[in-house]
Amino acid sequence: MIEEIYKVKTLEETLKLLDSKSSSMIIAGGTDLIVQMRNKRLEKKILIDISDVEELKKISEDKGIIRIGACTTFNQIIHNEILNSNLYGLKKAAMSVGSPQIRSRGTVGGNICNNSPSADFIVPLLALDAAVRIRTKSYERKVNLKDLLLDKNKVDMKENEILTYVEFEKPTKDQIVTFSKLGFRKSLAIAKVSAGVFLDIKDNKFSRVRISLGALSNIARRAYNVENYLIGKEVKNVYINNAIDMIENNVKKELQGRESAEFKSHAVKGVVENAISECIKLNIRG
Repeated sequence: MIEEIYKVKTLEETLKLLDSKSSSMIIAGGTDLIVQMRNKRLEKKILIDISDVEELKKISEDKGIIRIGACTTFNQIIHNEILNSNLYGLKKAAMSVGSPQIRSRGTVGGNICNNSPSADFIVPLLALDAAVRIRTKSYERKVNLKDLLLDKNKVDMKENEILTYVEFEKPTKDQIVTFSKLGFRKSLAIAKVSAGVFLDIKDNKFSRVRISLGALSNIARRAYNVENYLIGKEVKNVYINNAIDMIENNVKKELQGRESAEFKSHAVKGVVENAISECIKLNIRG
């Protein structure tokens, strides 16, 4: 049962409340709040609404690092010029989130902290090797996104902590990130399988590779063995096909015994192939 609601204007005000109020919950867009209440999963008694904290709505670039505020909406992601060209996958993931109404309210920080297995935006962020900044009244810490994600709807954050920013290195002209997903509906589709792919191609060889997979298990994760296989290989179908087969085998092993194993292990091949193909085409196009 919610007992108190606070509407804050600044990060400092938020940090003071988190420090003094136990059993509190941060909301920004609040798109998952009603769902949690209906499912009786909302255990917090105090809500702190940070949707008016302007300093957490900014997207900036400094010394090759792009930083996105936790209160940035998906519509802001879609229309921001800093995230153009080789960050195509971020915008594509943002465009795939829910309805236009949800994209106008839903935030980057909420997508990360709710940590749904089918959260679209987390997947390309993992492919970008992103990190997050977490604050309290007394300290700040930086955590790799892959280490923040613990389990379904669970992240490595204390009750008095708030996620303030997500950040990553700006890709160079030879580096592209893409996103692909499969859902059962054409609109408002919750991902059944999704993939983010980051490629750095030099002299027609895979110089750096990151592949992230979502909606396959409790959390999105990287396919490290596949990445390592592709690094140094020429950009040829034979190696790409081998990598996709490796991903299929990984998924089969991970989902062994589940009803969805056969479908997802097969579906993931097409999703990853689409993301890799798109990455290569965008790289060639320059």
